[in-house]
This record gives sequence, C-alpha cells and structure tokens, in this order.
Amino acid sequence: MKHKKRICFFSGDITRSGGTERVSAQIMNALCGDYDVYVVSLAESVNEPFYAIDDSIARTSLFEEPPDGIRQYFTIVRRLRRFLRKERIGLLIDIDTILDAFSVPAVKGTGVKLVAWEHFNFYETMGTKTRMPIRRHFTRRADAVVTLTREDKEYYAGAFRGKMRIEQIYNPIELPEKPSSYDVGSKTIISVGRLVKVKGYDYLIEVAERVFAKHPDWEWLILGEGTERQRLEAMLSEKHLRQVRLLGRVEKVKDYLAKSAVFVLTSRNEGFPLALVEAKAMGLPAVSFQCRTGPSELIEEGVNGYLVDCFDVEQMAERIGRLIEDSSMRLAFSARSLDDTGKMDFSVVISQWNSLLNDLL
Repeated sequence: MKHKKRICFFSGDITRSGGTERVSAQIMNALCGDYDVYVVSLAESVNEPFYAIDDSIARTSLFEEPPDGIRQYFTIVRRLRRFLRKERIGLLIDIDTILDAFSVPAVKGTGVKLVAWEHFNFYETMGTKTRMPIRRHFTRRADAVVTLTREDKEYYAGAFRGKMRIEQIYNPIELPEKPSSYDVGSKTIISVGRLVKVKGYDYLIEVAERVFAKHPDWEWLILGEGTERQRLEAMLSEKHLRQVRLLGRVEKVKDYLAKSAVFVLTSRNEGFPLALVEAKAMGLPAVSFQCRTGPSELIEEGVNGYLVDCFDVEQMAERIGRLIEDSSMRLAFSARSLDDTGKMDFSVVISQWNSLLNDLL
C-alpha cells in the first residue's frame, strides 16, 4: 500500500472564527483524501474549532496558552521543529506569513518544504511594525508563496525581483450555475465584515448620510462584530442614521444577502474579499472602493458593479444612488454577477493546490 505524503498547516489558532480559519479548514478538508494532513497551532483558545475539520486530520498545539512571540521565540522554533521531525512532515503551510519567522528556522536542514500563504496582501501590516520585516527577511526564504490575487502576486514579484516562487490561488467558493433569484423589490443595501478600522465603516457612514438624504425609505444592514462597534454607534447616533443597522454576528449570512438589493464594500484594503464573492454568488450588484487587493479582480466595471476611487465617498454615494433609482440596471448587473468567477470554483482551486504540493513534494 502506497503511503500518503504528509503535509501540515501551521496556524496561530485554528479554532478561531475568522475568514482565514474558515478557508484553511476548507482547503485542508479537501486535501485529506490525497495526503496525510496535520494542523498545528501555536495555541488553541477552545477545544473544538469553529469550522469543522475532518476527523482524519491530526490537530495539535505547541502551547497551552498563547506564547510571547519575542520572549519565547526560540522555544517556539524548537517545539515546531521537534513536531515536524516527530511526525515526519514533508511540507509545512503557514496560514499567515507572520508565522514564517518561526517556520523558516524550524525547517532549516530538515528537508521540510515551506509554503507561505498570504491571507492579506504584501503591503498590509495589520498595525504592527514586524509584519513587513518578516516578509522581507523570512517569507522570501520559503519554497513558495501563495497569494490570493493576481495584484498581490505582482507586489510580491516586484519586491523580491523574481528570486522566489510565487503562485496565485484564489480562495474557493461553491458557485451556483446561475445567480440566485434577485429580489428587485428589495430596498436593502448590505455590507458584511468585522467591525474593525480596515473595513472602512467610517467611510460607509459618510456614504450612507448622502444616500439616505435622497432615499430615506431604504436601509443599510451591516453584518459582523468587532472592536469598532461603540465608535460606529456613536457616529450613527450623531448623524441620526436610523436606516443603518449593526446586526452583529449572524449565522446565515446568505439569508440576508438573498433579501438585499446592493452589496457595498468600503474597505481600506483587503486580502481577498470573500464577502464580495458570496454576494456575487447570490446575484447582487456590487459597489466597492478599488482598494488593495481583490475588488478589481471581482467586479467588472459597469457590467456587474461599480469600482469607486479610494476613498471617494461622493462618488460611491452617486453610484449607489444610480442603482437605487434604476431597477433595470440592478437586474442587468445581477444577471452578470457570476461573470469571470469560474477561477474561484472549488474544484479549480483544489486542483491548483494539488499541483503546487505535488510539484514541491
């Protein structure tokens, strides 16, 4: 019987409920038929992961509590190296390039191949001073980098001047053969994402103020929770924007998308805007800032949505108003919402991952 090759995903905490963990669980579950798949976290905050992980996947953590990445740096590297050798791992996939700081020295001299999976974009620092130096010093030493968009692949290629292997693989999504039935009578605008600064909800509120000055009978739902809630609630109260509702974390996002008329993305930057893809899959016209990275690869200007200059709230309000006032345009955009989305089909994405892993192993 031929033994499967062993691969391992390395996470800060695979039990978390973020989009990174969601996609990672999807990929590792799909790969466990062809490989012996492991997942190791620095530490796990709960006993069971938020997103289901196949029972065949061996899950472990290096620490019981989240370690201090600076004070315990050498201990992290040592424990990771010991784990890789003990389990005879052939290839390690970092589910965040910041983990490359531990993985690169851990795999040195072991023969273990390393894939750095970028879930944000090359220029995103997440508010830390270490992320960019880590990319430049450690990520460049990986056997391959996987970016989520073509745009980000170009950023990496420019930064490292062709001295490393860079592959672009979209996040996967199960796409319908045709868009869902579009509710042309809906008067709901919708946005989805954590209530954090990078999502640009302060811009959204400025846009909403302009939109509802002309169309007070519409509403705007925001699905997601986060640290910016109190500040955003204060802004909404100050501007008397009762039409904008912060619904928090909801279980069935698709149910809300199905009852909406327009999806709007106001992010300062993205890695890969999965919520935008899900909105397209539900047949929604989309309006987005043309931020780094992803919107320009998901929206065809004037065909299934609008790309707005960053961060032009007047232009965004005008584009949204144009869609509100023209139901035939909304219907036309909805009918074309799935254009150019085959590249994100689940089977296509998994095939790309298999090709990369087979080549490296």
